[in-house]
Amino acid sequence: MDRFFVWIWRLNGLLMLALVLLVGAAVVTFNSALFWKPERPPQLANVAGADLGAKNLRLGQFRPIAGTQLLYAALETPSKYGSMSGGTAGSPRNFLFFDIGTKKAHWLLPDNNQTIESFTFLMDPPAARYMYNDGEAQTKNQVAIAILLELQRDDASTAPVGARRLVIAPPDGRTIASLADSTEALLGFHQPGRNSVLVFYVSAGTARVLDADPATGNVRSNAALGK
Repeated sequence: MDRFFVWIWRLNGLLMLALVLLVGAAVVTFNSALFWKPERPPQLANVAGADLGAKNLRLGQFRPIAGTQLLYAALETPSKYGSMSGGTAGSPRNFLFFDIGTKKAHWLLPDNNQTIESFTFLMDPPAARYMYNDGEAQTKNQVAIAILLELQRDDASTAPVGARRLVIAPPDGRTIASLADSTEALLGFHQPGRNSVLVFYVSAGTARVLDADPATGNVRSNAALGK
C-alpha cells in the first residue's frame, strides 16, 4: 500500500510539472505574439523622380558593380511580407543606379510595369558562374561590361504566347537595346569573350540562339538551333 501511494505522488508530481511547463510555454508564446512585430521596410513615395506610393514597392540594398563607380539596387514587389524572417522581397520591377562620383541616381527602365524575370552582369574576363551574377567581381580585375535581362510586362497575361523579351544594357543602365521580342523562356547563355555573348532562348516553341555584341547590343545572328 505504501508503494502504491508513492507512485501516486510521483505521478501527481509529473502531471504538475507538465502543467507548469505548458502554462509557461503558453505565456511566452502570448507575449511574443503581443509584442513582436515583423520588421517592414519603409514605404516609398518618391525615389529619383519616380512616384512609387501607388505600387507599394520596396527598394533593396545597394550593391557595387565591378570595375565601375556605380551601385545598383533592385526595386521589388512586397509579395512575401509577413514571413517569420521579417519579410522577403518579391520580383524585381526596376533597377536604380547610383553614381558614387556625382552622387546622382537614375532608373534603368522608364516605368515599373514589368517584372524582371532574370538578369545577370556580363563580365570581362567572362565570369565562371554565368547565371545570377549580381555584379560583384569573382576574380581580380574583373569588370562589368553589360547587363542581360529577361523582361515580362504586367499585361503579358493577355498575350497568347511569347510575352517576354530579352534586352541588354551597359553597366551604367543608361540605355537599353532589344535582343529578341516575343520570347517564352531563357535557356541560358555563354560568353566566349568580351565582344560576344550567345543567348539561348525559346520563341514560338522553337529553341533559338543569338549572337550579340555586349557593348552595343548589336545582334550579329539569330537562328533556330539546327544540325
